[in-house]
Amino acid sequence: MSHNRSVSNEHQIEQVTLGNGRRVSIRPICRSDSQLEKDLIEDLSPETRRDRFIGGSCKASQKLIELLTDNDHQIHEAFIALCTSDHAQRAVATAHYAVDADGQACECAVVVRDDWQGLGLGRLMLKRLIDCAKEQGLQRIYSIESADNKRVQTFARSMGFVCKADPKDYTLLTYTLNLQGNPPTNGYDSASKEAGINLG
Repeated sequence: MSHNRSVSNEHQIEQVTLGNGRRVSIRPICRSDSQLEKDLIEDLSPETRRDRFIGGSCKASQKLIELLTDNDHQIHEAFIALCTSDHAQRAVATAHYAVDADGQACECAVVVRDDWQGLGLGRLMLKRLIDCAKEQGLQRIYSIESADNKRVQTFARSMGFVCKADPKDYTLLTYTLNLQGNPPTNGYDSASKEAGINLG
């Protein structure tokens, strides 16, 4: 995987070549990405959509899209990974976090289009969120997942997240990374690479 950072007038863009040679551009999300975000959600498989929205068959409503593309870089941080196909761009992954009211922690979510999973893109997107949360001085980053979401377990733990059951709801698990502790591993193994697709 190779990286090439370039800065435009609007936002910083990172060009990434994944292990199989596929290329993506990663940059902060903006309001004009609403259709790209909507198309990504609608193209997810039922399983991936269920994992992303914790059991719901979430529709890409206008209200949801507005929320996901309202990136103020303070309360809400978000990135989008884009590929070019037939001279048109499409979103293949997004990553978001929202800062809690106390300003100490943020809840994160990462999703990768089904046909781009298993390439390390989810790991890369999550790493960008972690780096931003650290720069913002946050103490923790966490994700609330369905206990049935087996795919996230190896991935989250390989990134240094600690899993705890929700004492109020046994169907949910919370994965938390202490941002003041040791940095998450960048190593790959076959299990984490296969699972590295969805957090949130």
